[in-house]
Amino acid sequence: MIVYTLGPAGTFSHEATLAIFPEADIRFAPNFDRLFDMLSADTKALGVVPIENSLHGSIDEILDLLRESEVKIWRMQDVRIRHAFGCKDPTLVTKVASHPQALRQSRLWLKKQYPDAIHLSTASTAAAVDLAKTDASVGAIASSKLIASSGLQLISEDVEGTNNTTRFGIVSDTDPFPGSHRNQMSIAIHPPKDDKPGLLHLLLTPFKVHDVNLTRIENRPTGKRLGDYNFFVDFVGSPDDARTNKVLSELSELAEIRILGEW
Repeated sequence: MIVYTLGPAGTFSHEATLAIFPEADIRFAPNFDRLFDMLSADTKALGVVPIENSLHGSIDEILDLLRESEVKIWRMQDVRIRHAFGCKDPTLVTKVASHPQALRQSRLWLKKQYPDAIHLSTASTAAAVDLAKTDASVGAIASSKLIASSGLQLISEDVEGTNNTTRFGIVSDTDPFPGSHRNQMSIAIHPPKDDKPGLLHLLLTPFKVHDVNLTRIENRPTGKRLGDYNFFVDFVGSPDDARTNKVLSELSELAEIRILGEW
């Protein structure tokens, strides 16, 4: 089984992939755009990507890519995330590098320990470690295992917030688990151009009428013009469920609907 995830080796996505698919042939992508391109080209392969974090919500980049591509979510896996801080010399650190999500998740620790440090966003936590190895003024937030193996000093562990958990999605261009029971779905809704008062209420009404439970709703800019949004909605339901089909049918009369996942 070929599984793509964000590289290089040692990222939290890599660790999550090892936990979910320990026997897989894991291949790395340099960024999420490239990862989705790989999945679109290799329709039999799987991908493991972060979908949502318990401290800072959805991974916006992944939401956009799911909406833009044919790749869909087919399973979810919650993984506890523990960050550590490492550097060459803690007295020389003036900058802290990591993936943007890791920096946000470690905000309170950074505020206390390095309040004046410049935050440097990197493509991955592994890239942050590589940067810290070549520049003594840079500290890195990554897994304790990666920091320890890199030769940096492991200064502090568990620098993330309380109960830091990331929900990873197993994604693919085609269904890798045919016949599996699914009871949750994720969709994107793009309201029509003729926006009007009460439109969001109209979009949510079918869920109420057909007794379908929403578990998440948020919006993201479409990138077309200011004030134009996609709504991302998760709910308890399945394409095999009559109530779900009624909801989707009624929504499609009001707006553009795209199914992003069934799990």
